[in-house]
Amino acid sequence: MVLLSHLGYPQPGSDSIVGKWLKTPKEDLIIEVYKSKDSYTGKISWVKDNARKKPIGFKIVEGLQYDPKKKVWEKGKISDPRSGKTYGARAKIKADGTLELRAYKGLTILGRKKDFIRLK
Repeated sequence: MVLLSHLGYPQPGSDSIVGKWLKTPKEDLIIEVYKSKDSYTGKISWVKDNARKKPIGFKIVEGLQYDPKKKVWEKGKISDPRSGKTYGARAKIKADGTLELRAYKGLTILGRKKDFIRLK
């Protein structure tokens, strides 16, 4: 039965992060993640209200590298388009298929996380 519980969600693998993801619960941002050489990049592809200065096409996440043992993408950078500040980035796909993207300075556990759901 354990196998059946995961049939509806893509299994973690290096390219399973590729696609369009909608930020939840606000549903005000879509990022598109794609492979770029040997890492993964995410750019803003839609915003609900662009008054918040999140430009379409802005590379918000860069350099994520997949670790198959941990089943996470790490060693990346995430940029805040409003402040211009850059933080460390780590991502994982949770058992329910949600993408968890974490921004941090120093220790990953002290960072902030945002969840995204995959768009078809």
